[in-house]
Amino acid sequence: MKGRLTAYAGYQLRDYFATRALPTLVASGLVAWALAAARGMTLSDLDPTGGIDARDRVQQTFELLLATFGFVAGAVAAHGVVSHHRMRGYDRLVFSRPVSPVRYYTQGFVLAGIGAVVLGSVGAEVYAVAVHPVWLPGVAGYVALAWLLVGGLAFLLSTLTAFYLPILALVLAADLTLDHFTGALAAAGAGRVVTAIQVLLPPAHVLVSLRGAFARGLPIDPLAVGWPAGFGAACIIVAMVLLWRRPFRS
Repeated sequence: MKGRLTAYAGYQLRDYFATRALPTLVASGLVAWALAAARGMTLSDLDPTGGIDARDRVQQTFELLLATFGFVAGAVAAHGVVSHHRMRGYDRLVFSRPVSPVRYYTQGFVLAGIGAVVLGSVGAEVYAVAVHPVWLPGVAGYVALAWLLVGGLAFLLSTLTAFYLPILALVLAADLTLDHFTGALAAAGAGRVVTAIQVLLPPAHVLVSLRGAFARGLPIDPLAVGWPAGFGAACIIVAMVLLWRRPFRS
């Protein structure tokens, strides 16, 4: 079975770059453009020749691109992994042979994460050459963390429903919105309620807050990384249990 799974690995990796890499880049660009427009950013913010302030704007622009790519790449990493196969009946073909669904889909998800890290690193290298130097190990680490949190939650949801993308977007938006109003809610005496809700929601706000440290190569609090990493890892484990327990057609 191990040899059969290894044979599928090449197909799964090719499938990622052939069918998901370009949509990931396009979607990331569109979302980043919308966010930049909402913040009043222009193409002049990509010109680092205007002194310290200009270089700082360039760095902030890159951090926005990095966070956007991380979220989109994490969501797309789980696309077509489980729910797509069940909807189209592909699981009948794949599991007509002695292949473990847990290992097959987990392998595909992990390979998609590796593909996302490679794609993000190449994009960052192009940005570094064309616009402004960036710290590539930090870029790779941030995309990996985004894959673990966002992708892990997407992987879990995709084992439960074909409508996992809208649900994923909803819960991530709920966490980011709640974090935005945390100060006001705490001042109104709802601090404990907010804290309790944030424990249940995916810590997307923590992932967003870490983009600068990763992109700049600054020291990072392990506890801050541990929350999104632990949440994502827990989602992946639960997804694997569900894949093991839920029957597949053959």
